[in-house]
Amino acid sequence: MEPLTSEKATHYPRTVARYVEAFNTQDLETLGALFLPQAVLVAPVDVQVRGREAIVDYIAQKGQGMRIEPLDIELVEDTICLSGRIHAPAFHLRARWHFRLIDEQIARLHLRLLASLQELLPLKDQA
Repeated sequence: MEPLTSEKATHYPRTVARYVEAFNTQDLETLGALFLPQAVLVAPVDVQVRGREAIVDYIAQKGQGMRIEPLDIELVEDTICLSGRIHAPAFHLRARWHFRLIDEQIARLHLRLLASLQELLPLKDQA
């Protein structure tokens, strides 16, 4: 997959584009403002984080040094699905972010890793 073309990137919902930019720059204040106060983040291995402040704390801790490379975006029913790669100092994995928005804020974000078991095993000790 190649990075998003400019044509497809212009169809990004503004909230998703701001999420990627804020995540990549570790702008925690902007990240927090993108989530509803009662939002839910479902992280890999079905870790559920509830509430804006808890989500920002989780991202600050677990997302440190990581960067999102968006590759594709589509709307599936009421969910915006962003496919891409997560780049971190120790690994690079394919992933998919499922955003549910209410009034341009994130109500629910589910992150799914699209990696083989062989790719995930070396990460077990880093969790």
